[in-house]
Amino acid sequence: MNVRMVMIWVVAASSRAAVLAGVWLGFTAASPDYAVYGLFSVASCTALSLWLLPPRGPVRVRRWPRRLWFSAVLGLWFGGQSVRGGVDVARRALRRPVRIDPAVVTAPIDLPEGHARQVAMVLMNLMPGSMIQRTTDRDGVTAQVTADRHTAEPVMVELHTLAAELDPARQWRQLQHRVRCAFD
Repeated sequence: MNVRMVMIWVVAASSRAAVLAGVWLGFTAASPDYAVYGLFSVASCTALSLWLLPPRGPVRVRRWPRRLWFSAVLGLWFGGQSVRGGVDVARRALRRPVRIDPAVVTAPIDLPEGHARQVAMVLMNLMPGSMIQRTTDRDGVTAQVTADRHTAEPVMVELHTLAAELDPARQWRQLQHRVRCAFD
């Protein structure tokens, strides 16, 4: 391993450990009672992150401000959508007669294969009122992952929703756009 690669790994490990330590300190209110657990947790999570997502190249620091900004925008938007969706689901459940009409809506996947697409899919499933039922190819064949390949190329998602009037396809488009901005 050359010196450049060693430096890339050192920077990746240090920055990841710093972020994880910050999260740990936030969760424990920087209590010294949990310091030993924190050291073990931060070290093991840093090692796991390096194993699962090894650094690929030099760190592009000039992209960080933009990514941080759009990640914050994504987080705020997601929080707002979650609250709005949770209130809507509660109102639908409490109203008599219950106002749900489950539907499945198909929408295109705009994000390329990778972390951004996975984040968008996870966030969509966390929002109240709708979730991704499955991914399909253009002909409607289920796209499953087996070993290192897909049984069919996933280009569409089927969104299961409490009511078609919630317009989950619009929400999916907005989510993909915000995730793309956070990952570029």
